[in-house]
Amino acid sequence: MSMIADKIEKFILDKLKEERERLILKRNELADELNCAPSQISYVLSTRFSNERGFDVESRRGLGGYIRIQRLNQEEAQSLPAVTTYRIYEGPNTVERLIDIRDVDQSLFQLLQNDKITRREAELMHNAFSTIIEHVDYEMRNEAIRNLYASMVEALRRE
Repeated sequence: MSMIADKIEKFILDKLKEERERLILKRNELADELNCAPSQISYVLSTRFSNERGFDVESRRGLGGYIRIQRLNQEEAQSLPAVTTYRIYEGPNTVERLIDIRDVDQSLFQLLQNDKITRREAELMHNAFSTIIEHVDYEMRNEAIRNLYASMVEALRRE
Protein backbone atom coordinates (compact mmCIF):
# COMPACT_ATOMS: atom_id res chain seq x y z
CA MET A 1 0.00 0.00 0.00
CA SER A 2 1.11 3.48 -0.76
CA MET A 3 1.95 5.67 2.21
CA ILE A 4 -0.02 8.66 0.88
CA ALA A 5 -3.03 6.43 0.16
CA ASP A 6 -2.84 5.06 3.73
CA LYS A 7 -2.61 8.63 5.06
CA ILE A 8 -5.66 9.73 3.03
CA GLU A 9 -7.64 6.65 4.09
CA LYS A 10 -6.80 7.13 7.77
CA PHE A 11 -7.71 10.83 7.62
CA ILE A 12 -11.08 10.11 6.03
CA LEU A 13 -11.87 7.26 8.44
CA ASP A 14 -10.96 9.42 11.44
CA LYS A 15 -13.15 12.27 10.16
CA LEU A 16 -15.96 9.83 9.43
CA LYS A 17 -15.90 8.62 13.03
CA GLU A 18 -15.97 12.21 14.31
CA GLU A 19 -18.92 13.09 12.08
CA ARG A 20 -20.95 10.04 13.15
CA GLU A 21 -20.83 7.96 9.99
CA ARG A 22 -21.44 10.72 7.39
CA LEU A 23 -18.88 13.13 6.02
CA ILE A 24 -18.85 15.90 3.42
CA LEU A 25 -15.47 17.07 2.13
CA LYS A 26 -14.08 19.38 -0.55
CA ARG A 27 -11.61 17.44 -2.70
CA ASN A 28 -9.25 20.39 -3.30
CA GLU A 29 -9.26 21.47 0.35
CA LEU A 30 -8.54 17.90 1.43
CA ALA A 31 -5.72 17.65 -1.12
CA ASP A 32 -4.21 20.89 0.20
CA GLU A 33 -4.49 19.73 3.80
CA LEU A 34 -2.87 16.35 3.07
CA ASN A 35 -0.34 17.79 0.61
CA CYS A 36 -1.35 15.53 -2.27
CA ALA A 37 -3.02 15.71 -5.66
CA PRO A 38 -6.83 15.61 -5.91
CA SER A 39 -6.45 12.57 -8.19
CA GLN A 40 -4.85 10.67 -5.30
CA ILE A 41 -7.94 11.33 -3.22
CA SER A 42 -10.12 10.09 -6.07
CA TYR A 43 -8.02 6.94 -6.27
CA VAL A 44 -8.38 6.24 -2.54
CA LEU A 45 -12.13 6.86 -2.69
CA SER A 46 -12.60 4.45 -5.59
CA THR A 47 -10.39 1.68 -4.18
CA ARG A 48 -10.94 1.89 -0.43
CA PHE A 49 -14.39 3.42 0.00
CA SER A 50 -16.50 1.39 -2.41
CA ASN A 51 -19.96 -0.08 -1.82
CA GLU A 52 -18.37 -3.51 -1.51
CA ARG A 53 -16.36 -2.17 1.40
CA GLY A 54 -19.40 -0.75 3.14
CA PHE A 55 -19.39 2.87 1.97
CA ASP A 56 -21.59 5.05 -0.19
CA VAL A 57 -19.60 7.79 -1.91
CA GLU A 58 -21.11 10.61 -3.93
CA SER A 59 -18.71 12.92 -5.71
CA ARG A 60 -19.43 16.17 -7.54
CA ARG A 61 -16.63 17.87 -9.44
CA GLY A 62 -16.10 21.49 -10.34
CA LEU A 63 -16.85 24.70 -8.48
CA GLY A 64 -18.87 23.98 -5.40
CA GLY A 65 -18.06 20.29 -5.81
CA TYR A 66 -17.93 17.97 -2.84
CA ILE A 67 -17.43 14.41 -1.71
CA ARG A 68 -20.05 12.84 0.55
CA ILE A 69 -19.04 9.63 2.28
CA GLN A 70 -21.46 7.60 4.32
CA ARG A 71 -21.02 4.24 5.98
CA LEU A 72 -23.69 1.82 4.79
CA ASN A 73 -25.88 0.10 7.38
CA GLN A 74 -25.14 -3.60 7.41
CA GLU A 75 -26.64 -6.54 9.23
CA GLU A 76 -24.32 -8.75 11.31
CA ALA A 77 -24.40 -11.38 8.60
CA GLN A 78 -23.22 -8.88 6.02
CA SER A 79 -20.30 -7.84 8.20
CA LEU A 80 -18.75 -11.23 7.48
CA PRO A 81 -18.58 -10.95 3.69
CA ALA A 82 -18.08 -13.75 1.25
CA VAL A 83 -15.27 -13.87 -1.27
CA THR A 84 -17.18 -13.43 -4.48
CA THR A 85 -16.40 -14.30 -8.04
CA TYR A 86 -18.00 -13.12 -11.21
CA ARG A 87 -19.40 -15.27 -13.94
CA ILE A 88 -18.36 -14.38 -17.46
CA TYR A 89 -20.74 -15.33 -20.25
CA GLU A 90 -19.03 -16.54 -23.39
CA GLY A 91 -21.67 -17.57 -25.87
CA PRO A 92 -23.56 -20.63 -24.61
CA ASN A 93 -20.92 -21.27 -21.92
CA THR A 94 -20.51 -19.66 -18.52
CA VAL A 95 -16.97 -19.26 -17.29
CA GLU A 96 -16.18 -18.44 -13.66
CA ARG A 97 -13.49 -15.80 -13.27
CA LEU A 98 -10.61 -16.77 -11.02
CA ILE A 99 -10.57 -15.15 -7.62
CA ASP A 100 -7.64 -12.77 -7.34
CA ILE A 101 -6.03 -11.06 -4.39
CA ARG A 102 -8.12 -7.90 -4.91
CA ASP A 103 -11.29 -9.92 -4.33
CA VAL A 104 -9.84 -11.35 -1.13
CA ASP A 105 -8.54 -7.98 0.05
CA GLN A 106 -11.98 -6.40 -0.39
CA SER A 107 -13.47 -9.00 1.95
CA LEU A 108 -10.61 -8.65 4.43
CA PHE A 109 -10.99 -4.87 4.36
CA GLN A 110 -14.68 -5.19 5.25
CA LEU A 111 -13.82 -7.47 8.16
CA LEU A 112 -11.18 -5.00 9.33
CA GLN A 113 -13.51 -2.00 9.04
CA ASN A 114 -16.22 -3.82 10.98
CA ASP A 115 -13.71 -4.64 13.75
CA LYS A 116 -14.09 -8.39 13.15
CA ILE A 117 -10.33 -8.85 12.67
CA THR A 118 -7.18 -6.95 13.61
CA ARG A 119 -4.75 -5.50 11.09
CA ARG A 120 -2.31 -8.29 12.00
CA GLU A 121 -4.95 -10.96 11.37
CA ALA A 122 -5.78 -9.32 8.03
CA GLU A 123 -2.11 -9.42 7.04
CA LEU A 124 -1.81 -13.09 8.02
CA MET A 125 -4.96 -13.96 6.11
CA HIS A 126 -3.78 -11.94 3.09
CA ASN A 127 -0.49 -13.86 3.09
CA ALA A 128 -2.27 -17.22 3.31
CA PHE A 129 -4.52 -16.37 0.36
CA SER A 130 -1.58 -14.98 -1.63
CA THR A 131 0.20 -18.31 -1.20
CA ILE A 132 -2.83 -20.19 -2.51
CA ILE A 133 -3.14 -17.84 -5.48
CA GLU A 134 0.54 -18.26 -6.34
CA HIS A 135 0.86 -22.02 -5.84
CA VAL A 136 -2.50 -23.73 -6.46
CA ASP A 137 -3.42 -24.78 -9.99
CA TYR A 138 -6.08 -22.73 -11.74
CA GLU A 139 -8.61 -25.57 -11.67
CA MET A 140 -8.52 -25.82 -7.86
CA ARG A 141 -7.81 -22.20 -6.88
CA ASN A 142 -11.35 -20.85 -6.35
CA GLU A 143 -12.38 -23.90 -4.34
CA ALA A 144 -9.24 -23.75 -2.18
CA ILE A 145 -9.76 -20.03 -1.48
CA ARG A 146 -13.45 -20.50 -0.65
CA ASN A 147 -12.70 -23.42 1.68
CA LEU A 148 -9.97 -21.55 3.56
CA TYR A 149 -12.08 -18.40 3.78
CA ALA A 150 -15.10 -20.35 5.05
CA SER A 151 -13.03 -21.99 7.79
CA MET A 152 -11.57 -18.60 8.83
CA VAL A 153 -15.01 -16.97 8.94
CA GLU A 154 -16.37 -19.90 10.95
CA ALA A 155 -13.57 -19.40 13.51
CA LEU A 156 -14.47 -15.69 13.69
CA ARG A 157 -18.13 -16.49 14.31
CA ARG A 158 -17.25 -18.80 17.20
CA GLU A 159 -15.44 -15.98 19.02
